[in-house]
Amino acid sequence: MMSMCSAITLPEGSISPEPFTLNMKRDQVSSMVEFTFGGMNNPHRDLMSEVRSILGIGMDFVELTVEWPLSWVDSVERRIDELKDAVESHNAFLLVHSPYYLEIAHPYEEVRRGALKEALKILEVSRKLESTSATFHPFTPGWLASIKEKARELNVVGFRELVKHGRELGVQILVENVDHGAFRSPPDIRYLLDHVDGLLMTLDVGHSVINGGLEKLKSYLKKCGKEIVHMHIHDNDMSSDLHLPIGAGRIPWPEVLREISNYRGTVTLEVHSSDPDYLRISKEKILSILKPQEGARHQRYEQGD
Repeated sequence: MMSMCSAITLPEGSISPEPFTLNMKRDQVSSMVEFTFGGMNNPHRDLMSEVRSILGIGMDFVELTVEWPLSWVDSVERRIDELKDAVESHNAFLLVHSPYYLEIAHPYEEVRRGALKEALKILEVSRKLESTSATFHPFTPGWLASIKEKARELNVVGFRELVKHGRELGVQILVENVDHGAFRSPPDIRYLLDHVDGLLMTLDVGHSVINGGLEKLKSYLKKCGKEIVHMHIHDNDMSSDLHLPIGAGRIPWPEVLREISNYRGTVTLEVHSSDPDYLRISKEKILSILKPQEGARHQRYEQGD
């Protein structure tokens, strides 16, 4: 049996998460920051080479993007045993991510049904991989986003179907915030969470600061904090989605990490690079920033502040 992420459990097919602990006892402060770090495979590279590379540099899990051309469902199905052996040998686990372009809310019903049929295949392979969750993007291309109410309506329909099938298979569905279209803002994602019972959230921190900065991130945390059970972290110039290593862009990481320091759970370092060292360096940079912050918090609690 693969070791699973303690931040995401599925009692009888559902979750009641509390990832942000706002009222900390004094003796809890020293262990306040509990990130479990992982990496994501490049679907254009050999599946097992990617997984072994990520685990080989000490990541706790792989977020497997089940995506064309080399990591689609049939490719994953053929290598289920290899994948399980790889993660077990590293005492690690797998989470699942769907293709960002999956048309789960297309206005043409047959196209939408086809996309949802493919999504169900992803959920079935998630169950076989013992992944507790699968992350999906809202479908919001510009031509659909221009009719915002219709985009919302169709995405609600799509995500309700995903959640239904996810419950049947024991896989929690997570919606990821995006930086474009009809779901570019915290209220937009809040709308989905409010209208799809059982839907939870992947907070993409890199996306959350694009064209809104730290205040936009704070808004996501305020409006959606109770539903956030997974995070993506990567750097950018705060105006476009670059997926850079931590420190290579302009995101103010000390301030950002201070805002999310009460989060306890899985963090995927979604760095788009062929060199796995950038994952390791990104993890080290995050931990180096968090350590003095945590020490300062501990000192303030000891002083009774």
